[in-house]
Amino acid sequence: MSPMELLGIDTLVIDRMSRILQRNSEKMQRLDVFNPKFYPPSNEGKEQVLRYFTVMVAMDHRLSRPGRVYEACLEDGCYKGADLLYRLGKMKLDEKPDFFNPEYLSKIKEKDVEEWLSIGDARPVDIELRTRLLRDLGEKLIKLYDGMVSTMLDASNNRLHGDGINPGLADLLRVFRAFEDPVEKKSMLLAKFLYFRGLFKPIDKPYIPVDNHLTRIALRTGMVVVSGRLWNNILNMKEVSLSDDIMIRLIVREAYGLLSEKSGLSVWELDDHFWIHGRTICIRSEQPLCEKCMFKGFCKARRNNAFMVYEHTYYNTWYY
Repeated sequence: MSPMELLGIDTLVIDRMSRILQRNSEKMQRLDVFNPKFYPPSNEGKEQVLRYFTVMVAMDHRLSRPGRVYEACLEDGCYKGADLLYRLGKMKLDEKPDFFNPEYLSKIKEKDVEEWLSIGDARPVDIELRTRLLRDLGEKLIKLYDGMVSTMLDASNNRLHGDGINPGLADLLRVFRAFEDPVEKKSMLLAKFLYFRGLFKPIDKPYIPVDNHLTRIALRTGMVVVSGRLWNNILNMKEVSLSDDIMIRLIVREAYGLLSEKSGLSVWELDDHFWIHGRTICIRSEQPLCEKCMFKGFCKARRNNAFMVYEHTYYNTWYY
């Protein structure tokens, strides 16, 4: 990054947001990880629950593209994006539980993945990639852990990151292509699901799972400050490089970590709230629902439309 560029955190914005969150903690939105439409029931066996969430998080990336939204109406309602993905996942679990078995995944074919994740006009653009990720997941679970996700979880010693001697869960997951993101979005998302399901209680602090919704909110509110070439690329919706994408998301991750410290709320509580907030209030539109936002009094984008960006553009990734 040149001296004329800036990528950093505005701690004054973080302070203001933390105070508002503290005053409105009862209004924070939460994800129900036991919702039977999307997730296994509470009485499902541990290994099956672990397999389900590992597979679903591995698939939880870039479902929509410009002009091609991933949405469909089923018999029980209409779903979009991650909601449709997890609805189809739960339907597959009910219909064919062995689908999530590593033995099955290791031999899965493109047509199997396409039939699973396609309905109506909704179809992910990267079926071949998703098939490779699932095969890789199945093959390595068999080779390294005898096909048992619980064995991998036990090997983490209740840590997300290594203690210098033994690896943590995020370290162990990195061997799988689906979880190799250096910003660890999927690894942290999986850990969050398992924590709220009561299956994993790490003794070290987690990072927030940074995706496009959290990045958009960070840029619009002014939590994260960008200038120079990188800001011009964001404004003009010009696709950034892999290194720029990682750099932006690392700063965003750091900003939410600081917000967690200041507010006293866990990053997983923040992730639930801001992920839902980004899908319902601070939406990917030039006209988000600002009047419903608890940060409207000082949001940079609300005061200056030049900051009403979508987020940085980086489509071809399976990291988030």
